[in-house]
Amino acid sequence: MTATDPWEVCESRFPASGSFAERLRFLLQYAVLAPSSHNTQPWKFRIAENRIDIFLDQERWLQVADDDQRELHISVGCCLENLRISAEHFGFRQQIQYLPEAGNPLHAASIQFEPNSSTVPQGDQRLFQMIVVRHTNHGEYDGRPIPESVLQELQECCRESQITLQLTDDASVKRKVDELVVQADAIEFADPAFRRELGYWIGQGVFGTSWLMSKIGKLAVTHINMGDSMAKKDSVILMSSPVLGLVSSTDNSRESQIQVGQVYQRISLLAAAFGIWCQPMSQIVQVEEIKQQVAQLQVDPELFPQLPFRLGFAQPEEHRTPRRPLEDVLL
Repeated sequence: MTATDPWEVCESRFPASGSFAERLRFLLQYAVLAPSSHNTQPWKFRIAENRIDIFLDQERWLQVADDDQRELHISVGCCLENLRISAEHFGFRQQIQYLPEAGNPLHAASIQFEPNSSTVPQGDQRLFQMIVVRHTNHGEYDGRPIPESVLQELQECCRESQITLQLTDDASVKRKVDELVVQADAIEFADPAFRRELGYWIGQGVFGTSWLMSKIGKLAVTHINMGDSMAKKDSVILMSSPVLGLVSSTDNSRESQIQVGQVYQRISLLAAAFGIWCQPMSQIVQVEEIKQQVAQLQVDPELFPQLPFRLGFAQPEEHRTPRRPLEDVLL
């Protein structure tokens, strides 16, 4: 059974006695709750016997803000991680194959599933329980420091050999990143094509605003250069964050970008278990000259910076962003 509100999916409804396809379909209700750039939800799924194939939905690719499709693949990686965690919870062994079709770059991953003989949920159950709780918090954080023990647990979310995670509370680094955010906002909002693209998605209601506010927001963003006001807002929320994070990779391959999304999703779910919220700061890696400066802030400047984000304590936001019905993303 599919929940009317995608965020209301309940594990007690898992069709344990249903067909294999019905059980896999149920897992996808958790997959679609993943974060994505501009909440575009750029994924499609195909269920085939004991396998789920995940495809990139190019119609939801941000061709201006994400011209190299980095965030497109990271978003699908977040979705893949939700699927993996949910499958583990419901007792499925799984094997992931990245980019399984050499001639089809839209086929991001295939996951083979096999029921586990154990009925005991596997994996870190905190991550599974937080899938329906986690959301991107865009507001100010309260500045409380994050305990070192928690930061260490978050650090351990990065397990992939070609992916690195850096977490810092260094004030000088925060000031430098703040400068880069202000510069990136100014550059992006000065570009009419960027504003049209952002305005389009605002008009689609992807951020959970009412129909009227979505249309007003679309007109305002499209026709007014809001770079200065956005930079001031972003500066305030960044400086309210006690910790900044950066997920990087040793290469810039599509597989690595998908795995960056998996790592980030693990971090955001575990953070939510501690009452800590996350928000990506994508603008500083969307502008090439700014991205090069971000690379110099790393321990190893040769790494490829993929996903900067901020962490902190705050009150949960009242509304969670909408999700597409499962029927709309099934092939």
